[in-house]
Amino acid sequence: MTTTTTPSTPPHAQPVITSHAQQLMIDEGDQVELPCVVTNLGEYNLIWRHGNEILWILLEKHGERLEQEMTTRDSRLSLEGTALNLRDAQAGDAGTYTCEVSTKPPRTLNHTLDVRVPPTVFPAHNRSVVTVKMGSSVTIACHPYGNPRPSITWNLKGRKLTRVPSGNRLVVTNAQPEDNGMYTCTADNGAPTTAKAVITLQVMFPPRVRAEEEEVITGISYGATLACFVEAEPMARVNWYRKGDIPVDPLRLPKKVDARRRYSLQFDMVTLEDFGVYTCNATNYMGNSSAVIHLTGRPKPVRYFSSPQGEENTTYTLVWDVESYAPVLTYTISYGNESDPEDQWVNLMVPGTSSSSSLHSSSHTFDNLQPGATYHVQVTATNEFGESDVNETFAFSTLQEETDEEEESSQVTPIKDAAPFGTTDGEGAKPTLQEPQVIHDGVATAESSASAQDSAAPTLTPAERRTQMGAFLTAIILSCFFS
Repeated sequence: MTTTTTPSTPPHAQPVITSHAQQLMIDEGDQVELPCVVTNLGEYNLIWRHGNEILWILLEKHGERLEQEMTTRDSRLSLEGTALNLRDAQAGDAGTYTCEVSTKPPRTLNHTLDVRVPPTVFPAHNRSVVTVKMGSSVTIACHPYGNPRPSITWNLKGRKLTRVPSGNRLVVTNAQPEDNGMYTCTADNGAPTTAKAVITLQVMFPPRVRAEEEEVITGISYGATLACFVEAEPMARVNWYRKGDIPVDPLRLPKKVDARRRYSLQFDMVTLEDFGVYTCNATNYMGNSSAVIHLTGRPKPVRYFSSPQGEENTTYTLVWDVESYAPVLTYTISYGNESDPEDQWVNLMVPGTSSSSSLHSSSHTFDNLQPGATYHVQVTATNEFGESDVNETFAFSTLQEETDEEEESSQVTPIKDAAPFGTTDGEGAKPTLQEPQVIHDGVATAESSASAQDSAAPTLTPAERRTQMGAFLTAIILSCFFS
């Protein structure tokens, strides 16, 4: 052990430490300088300590300062004058550093150094996959490390986190399939980098099966695909059956599955015997479930193409089409006024249609309708395999009949009591009609009073006026053609 003597220096020449104490935070791997500026050090010794460990002692020998290293062989430490330098700081370097001058009593300066260590985090018990049965409870957790102690945040990949975490723990009660997923806990303590750990939660549950389409419509010699979606944990075994419990022929009908767990059964060319009911059945050790799919050749629902607003008062033409791979035998039409209950609608049947394709078009004209009324109609198509489902009810309206006032305003006012040219009807009355005249021997006579107008012209209905106008236009066109 080194023994030092305290020189007898006059009080006015006592050493003084002029540096100030500091609290420093540095990142792991950084370099730091701890200052200790001393005036009038003279022959006194200067000692650097880390906690209770002596790091350096500055001694004077023969008028020259000498650096003597004490108890430590750490090459990361060095002195710059009286300041202590530390390179490549590590977590163990944190603590109190004391600069001490060997006066009586000793004069000291304390620096507090904290080394921020980037966080690391690991799943609790190193379990990156946690399995639990549906309805049970489970806790997933992660353990963070670093300085200062990191805080933890949780998130669920691709979805909103519905469970409320508590620090580094996440409790899942009454676990459901919706809780399945990859949970990430992120550790952060302000260092330049964060750390993450991923824990996958697997909730074991019996299969859930959903048909892509509950009914697939096709035709003989056409293709078809039946498909179902299966959710299960663990992964389910899926089999296809027809007519209840008859397994499908895997050589004729290939089965496929994709990444979405969509299981399909492919028909390249449907035969008459293929029509019927198919079952997609999924099984795992938690249970089993099924979905039923009908393969049929009946028509699809009818689609309407007419305008909802008719152009006539008492008639309306409805146009529709339907997809059917077999000829349509009949169409069934049900219609009624919107004020009539559905059980009082009129039902009728019209002949079906054949087509070179699977698309069939047809129409029907309704007569004796009420003007300005709204009607509801439903059309179904039937082929040899059955009747189509009813599409949504189609509503149409007839044209409103014109009122008497509208009719009168649209008619030409007839000329009554036409008088011969040059005569008057009453006082100061002017001639109401000028007729062509022929002069014979200076005597003016009316040539032919073809429109004497002894009585008012008859009233015409709107339909009669349109007919009359059409005949008039036809006469004009013919006269122009033959002139």
